[in-house]
Amino acid sequence: MDQAKRLNKTFITLFNNVLKMEEAVLKQSEIQNLSITEIHTLEAIGLGMPKTMSHVAATLKISVSTLTAAINKLVAKGYVNRFRVPEDRRMVKLELTEAGVQAVREHEAFHLAMIRDALSQVSTREAEKFIQYLDYVNEFLLMKRVNPTSNKEVALTPDRIYQGGMGVGISMSRLASAVAICGGVGIISAFQPGFAEDDYDTNPLGANIRVLQKNIKEALAAVEKAGGKGLVGINIMSMTDHYEDYVKAAIDAGAQVIVSGGGVPTSLPGICKGSDVKLIPVISSARAASVIIRNWTKKHNRTPDAVIFEGPLAGGHLGFKEEQLGPAQENFYKMIAEIKTELESFPECKLIVGGGIYSKNDALKVLACGADGVQIGSRFVTTKECDAPDSFKQAYLDCAESDLGIIKSTIGMMGRVIKNDFVEKAEKGPIPIKSCNGCLITCNRMKASFCILDALIKTAIGDTRNGLVFCGAKAYKANKIETVKDIFEEFTS
Repeated sequence: MDQAKRLNKTFITLFNNVLKMEEAVLKQSEIQNLSITEIHTLEAIGLGMPKTMSHVAATLKISVSTLTAAINKLVAKGYVNRFRVPEDRRMVKLELTEAGVQAVREHEAFHLAMIRDALSQVSTREAEKFIQYLDYVNEFLLMKRVNPTSNKEVALTPDRIYQGGMGVGISMSRLASAVAICGGVGIISAFQPGFAEDDYDTNPLGANIRVLQKNIKEALAAVEKAGGKGLVGINIMSMTDHYEDYVKAAIDAGAQVIVSGGGVPTSLPGICKGSDVKLIPVISSARAASVIIRNWTKKHNRTPDAVIFEGPLAGGHLGFKEEQLGPAQENFYKMIAEIKTELESFPECKLIVGGGIYSKNDALKVLACGADGVQIGSRFVTTKECDAPDSFKQAYLDCAESDLGIIKSTIGMMGRVIKNDFVEKAEKGPIPIKSCNGCLITCNRMKASFCILDALIKTAIGDTRNGLVFCGAKAYKANKIETVKDIFEEFTS
């Protein structure tokens, strides 16, 4: 029998054996009233924050109507709570009861024990090779499913690495210049950079613009002194109050790149008319790319120099509704190919992909699907050069995957965070807002459950328990403080 047939037979036999073992364990368990399918439904709901019906259905690859019938039974058996969201009564969410949590943990323990028993029969080295081979096969099949005609060689050069903008003091001149010195694109966040200035409370716009320009000039000077070849720019949300003032101030200070998301930045080309600054909108779909390109070409006779597609695993504010996160994650690589297709008529417009890019392997996957470069955020947080306080970096080093969660921001967007005391309080009810400087035009103070700016400033000054710690979905992988140069060497080696 040839190798392909042997491997195929092994996979089928392995799958059937695991199912039979699961059935046998369930019969001996205290949770005998659950079927294998119901256990898998509980696992899809998960141990973390509540999920929407659409999210769970997408994870299981079934329709919402099919899931509804299954959930009805699980609610009756006492394993699932089903409730409507107070602020949107149309949305139904699911969470596990204590019995549901116990059932999932027992099932996970069974799987881990089974795998550990199997691995105990071989040496550690053999087990590691076996895992690597399986990972390779799985990733190869995934790439073929997403882009079956792609067999091209991919490589990552420094100029194809973009550093994500991280607001309120996290990515400033020190981090941006370190990235640009290595040949990448370093980004300074334009979201309230002047929070530590003496006149911030009385003159926030003036303080912010002063600090923003100071950081741009410092970064450019550091890059020039070191002989770096990368670029320095800013990231600004299009919903920022005084948006035009910030953009013009950045250009006056010498910014070479303007990255703009948080809405559709239709006015950006007009504001930047006459400058040679590179313009890069942030998008979350092929449709968004199409809308921006049509708008810019029609009104300004200009196309973006690149677009940044931030996928569902990105940090901070996400361009997806909560019920869209599951399907978007499932179709992440397919979406990259769709956006690249949308850009085919504009070869000068590069596709940069961010969200979940933590290792070189992550980067190579998106390049294989058509991306021209990658945006990295969380990985740069735990570098010596990152402008974040040590406590912020330590929060990344200390967190586990189960510590990450999704919170609804006061501007109506979902945001990925490290769960802490503040997140727990915010989920229970409104946190009084003491003052407001109107930083975002889409934020309604009267309806907001907390002040996002105040929460971000707290973490920027070191209080990571009582503020928001934004992060990407792979922040839990951080286990050491490294340098920006270390990361570039890993990704481009």
